[in-house]
Amino acid sequence: MAPTCDALVIGTGFGGAVAACRLAQAGLSVRVLERGRRYPKGGFPRDWDNPLNGWLWKHEQGLFDVKLLQGMSIVQSAGYGGGSLIYANVHLRPPAETFKNGWPAGYSRESLDPYFDLVAHMLDLQPITASARGLPTKTQRMKDVARKLAREGQFFYPDLAVRFGPAGESLPNKFGVHQEGCNYCGECDIGCNVRAKNTLDLNYLAVAEQRGAQVSTQAEATRIEPLSPEGYRVTYLDHAKGGAVCTVDARRVFLCAGAVNTTELLLRCRDEWGTLPDLNEKLGCRYSANGDFLAFALETREVWDPAEGPTITTSIVVDEGKGTDKTWFLFQEGGHPGQVAGILQAMDPGHDLKVPADLLQKELVKALRKRSRGAAAIERQQDRFQAVFLAMGRDRANGRLSLRPLTGEMEVRWDVPSNLPLYQTQEQICQDIARALGARAVYNPLWERLHIPVSVHNLGGCAMAEEPAYGVLDAHGEVHNYPGLFVLDGAALPSSTGVNPSSTIAAVAERNVERAIRIALGNPNWVPPERAAPEPFRAGMRISLDPQPARVVPREDPMRMVVIPEGGTVPSPTPVVGLRFTERMRGFHSPGHVPAEDFVGAEKAGKRAGQLAEFVITITLPSLDRFLAEKAHGGVVQGTVHVHGLTPPEGADVSSGVFNLFVDTDSFTERRMLYLLPFTGVDGQAYVLDGYKEVRDDDGFDVWGDTSTLYTVIRRGTDRSSPVVSSGIIRLHLPDFLQQLTTFTVLGTDSPVQKADALRRFGKMFMGHLWDVFARTKLE
Repeated sequence: MAPTCDALVIGTGFGGAVAACRLAQAGLSVRVLERGRRYPKGGFPRDWDNPLNGWLWKHEQGLFDVKLLQGMSIVQSAGYGGGSLIYANVHLRPPAETFKNGWPAGYSRESLDPYFDLVAHMLDLQPITASARGLPTKTQRMKDVARKLAREGQFFYPDLAVRFGPAGESLPNKFGVHQEGCNYCGECDIGCNVRAKNTLDLNYLAVAEQRGAQVSTQAEATRIEPLSPEGYRVTYLDHAKGGAVCTVDARRVFLCAGAVNTTELLLRCRDEWGTLPDLNEKLGCRYSANGDFLAFALETREVWDPAEGPTITTSIVVDEGKGTDKTWFLFQEGGHPGQVAGILQAMDPGHDLKVPADLLQKELVKALRKRSRGAAAIERQQDRFQAVFLAMGRDRANGRLSLRPLTGEMEVRWDVPSNLPLYQTQEQICQDIARALGARAVYNPLWERLHIPVSVHNLGGCAMAEEPAYGVLDAHGEVHNYPGLFVLDGAALPSSTGVNPSSTIAAVAERNVERAIRIALGNPNWVPPERAAPEPFRAGMRISLDPQPARVVPREDPMRMVVIPEGGTVPSPTPVVGLRFTERMRGFHSPGHVPAEDFVGAEKAGKRAGQLAEFVITITLPSLDRFLAEKAHGGVVQGTVHVHGLTPPEGADVSSGVFNLFVDTDSFTERRMLYLLPFTGVDGQAYVLDGYKEVRDDDGFDVWGDTSTLYTVIRRGTDRSSPVVSSGIIRLHLPDFLQQLTTFTVLGTDSPVQKADALRRFGKMFMGHLWDVFARTKLE
């Protein structure tokens, strides 16, 4: 039986909206599946007291899909319009050099500029300076700060997808959809209830439906399988009908569910369902968080007013170094609705968080949620003096998305240490700007405690490449080995963009769907109506009564006036210096030993049975200043762990592990060193090595024994509440300790003086705690 439609589009973000619009304009029969809901004017959630009432996807398909994956916290949207519903409206074009970093031939700024112009036309882009309401307070503050920090030449106003007409007045846009003007309410990133945001449902998707595209919302695609002789069958869950299983057949499928969800769906089709077995081994590779970095400033000297105006209105370019060592990113000011101001106070390490140091990601998030409820009541004036900062830049795009072999759980491996030069420089600029505002810089607690980034701009996983050996897609977004199956969202991008990626995703989708349509129609000259030249009038020509779309005109890049000085932008006066060292420990474990807390007995039993346990880990302290100042004294861990019977002979990789040095206990004369090392066992299950060194003043003077003895349990699961399956003791032996001393490396500076000072400060802190535990009380 022939497929029921010419094209099926999965997802309605920037790639899906472009695809649906152009395919429908070309006269093809189009179906669209969107897992989220439609949000009419005034329909976005606003129950500030109940996070489950319309906010979270996991609870009755709410607006925000938050994924706490190992190594990365991911925030996505679920709704008709995709990420445009909750993004900060910013549209920028990456510099030309971006496309020299692993992109297929044929991609350049010059070749993509006509498509960027088309996106700008469809979304009516304009900077905040186009608003008749004037500049918000925070916008003016940022311009002043740029001048104060000698960064005025790199300051600019980015294009925004916002309607700056009269507030409260509903008028049709160029596509006949009614919108109001921006009222400066600061709610862009939680859904604009007045329709002042130029979200995709008001332009691209509106055109698609006007041209006959059939849209199904609350329809979550779960499987794709090829048909013979052509086309694909897509299975989806109809959440509007209680999760009913439905199918749709199409000659071509355009997968645009968002970088993470698109990659996950293809992984499941290959590894779980077996419907797309020829997807190559590069699936999941080249994942990028787009260098996202989130920070805050509290207690600004002057009013900031974060709830006034669009969420983001300004940008500053930071360009340091050369070649492979170059660091390039944007710093952008942000805002938030006044109702969530108390949450920022909950993140303030200046207040006692009363959150244990030995928590993993999901446990920490749960604890912070509980604390934020208590901090929701904030003095009304206090919220006017706090700011949000967002940086994004060129990370190494060296992450990998995958499914656990046994459980099928989604996971991401993200190499924080290799991306640390970018994160350190972003942290420096956040500190500089906070200080210029007379404020304190505060970081996302997941970064502060666990060094886990939060990404709202996920890219890659199904990268385009000219050859299958290097990517999942060809240079036009078509999946290798699967004709007629396309990926047109952020998953297709082979590298980070360094800027807000929405325009790049849409421009690449415009380019690639145009080619797909030309092939489908057998018309090599087809272009979108907005780009087509008007047909000259001829005698006897029938006059169409249909309104003709406005024509695209070239738009200048807002970054065109940015000046990068010879040698790069001004360096930060406060470099972020870090530290790195490698540690090897060896011992014995006994599975199922009872009680698990009998570590000595478990060690003896493991030794008798020859059940070795060991690890070699590299501990990175991204910021020595923060490491010394914070009570948790945390570092990020990578390496290899080997536990007899649980890991392969070569060991299992540890990524996004946590190390805490000298955590306070209830006793002044006792400290603990904590190790939390997640790994995947030989059985495909998730495990975590949960260990502690107990540093306390026992009878005698046993500094070496206390600092070299790690009492450990192995838990099956991903947090400290998971069941124990093995226990024992792992020890630091003297030869390994002497080797460890040679591995100390200072990061973030080339100055011998600063390196020596960093080692001195770390040593002083280490010895100071030992003095407090073992000597102070004896001498007082």
